[in-house]
Amino acid sequence: MKYIYFLLLFVVISACKKIDLDALAFPRVKVDAYILGDNDGEIEVPAKYDINDSLIHIIPLVSTDKATGDKYTIYSIYIGDLNTIATDTIILYTHGQAENMDYYWGRAKLLANLKSKNNYGVFMMDYRGYGMSEGEPTEKGLSEDVEASVEWLIDQGVQQQNTFYYGFSLGVIPALDLIVNKTDFTPAKVIIESPLSSVENLAQSSTLINVDPKFISSLEFNNAETMKGVNIPLCWLHGREDDYVELSNGQLVYDNHSGTYKESHIIDNANHADIPLVMECETYLNTVNSFIQK
Repeated sequence: MKYIYFLLLFVVISACKKIDLDALAFPRVKVDAYILGDNDGEIEVPAKYDINDSLIHIIPLVSTDKATGDKYTIYSIYIGDLNTIATDTIILYTHGQAENMDYYWGRAKLLANLKSKNNYGVFMMDYRGYGMSEGEPTEKGLSEDVEASVEWLIDQGVQQQNTFYYGFSLGVIPALDLIVNKTDFTPAKVIIESPLSSVENLAQSSTLINVDPKFISSLEFNNAETMKGVNIPLCWLHGREDDYVELSNGQLVYDNHSGTYKESHIIDNANHADIPLVMECETYLNTVNSFIQK
């Protein structure tokens, strides 16, 4: 977080004008085609977790901007057997802020190996402006893109009681928002990893100056407030050494859960994005699967 301190202080002193961090919130990478390999991904997982090509499906979706009516083609990947999707257990994985689905392929492969290889279906999408998806990412757009993904699952006959949301970092925002606001489809449980509590909290805890968060960014990303409306079972994972989103952020989000069951896993020696590797892949998978099976 030190780089944010110095960046904010430098800009205020030298430029004395509004700091706009919105453009920095979505460091996406556009591609013409997905590689789906481990090279240069966020995490590299052993070959035993590889997925057969016949179970990898790249699916275009239409996401609608509710304010303007504009429609965008966004791209998603489903790992699993489309012939049995209606009765399978499904994990809707909403990825973090960096790059695109290629970057998170290792994570998706791991989740597809829960319990046993290809036992669960895994569905993830690229938000607007990420990967092959059209448009530009926005805070509202994140939820609209994930909603398009949920609608696709509904069209495939997927059942609410067999569906689990898993939000990582930025992806926690639309995952929680959909749980609260899309009342026609409520997942059985939700897993959140390395969540931000809010931009306001980030500004208050990560600047050396007394500044209104609205001066820094128009984004809110208020997971802590949204979590107050979430009452389905919750699993929270966070690295104790997370220097990107401090542990206190996740604790605030976790504390605001309004349901009757929740569990937390604070991982020693883990940073923001390496929890599955620090835990070791099998332990990580067993932890997630144990929560799903409860």
